[in-house]
Amino acid sequence: MEPLADRRAAADRRTPEDRRQGVVRVPVEHRAGTDRRSGGDRRGPQSLGDQIRNALELLTNVAESGTLDDAGLRDLDAAVFRLRFVLDRFERTSTSTR
Repeated sequence: MEPLADRRAAADRRTPEDRRQGVVRVPVEHRAGTDRRSGGDRRGPQSLGDQIRNALELLTNVAESGTLDDAGLRDLDAAVFRLRFVLDRFERTSTSTR
């Protein structure tokens, strides 16, 4: 088997005309932080509990699809168990702090 060539040291084969010579101005992003997603996101913000429930639903759909082998099903079962555990703890702490 032939070793892979190290392309980092290769000569630049582009002609000088191919290289960008000028500065291109782009519009400034006016949104910041969490506001960046609000414009394009059609759904409202989801709580952490809602996100975990949605993830559990997706994983359940995969489990019921019948496309996983035994090892995949065990991994999926472990992931679902962990998510349910986290959701349970999250819901307990969020109701006790109210």
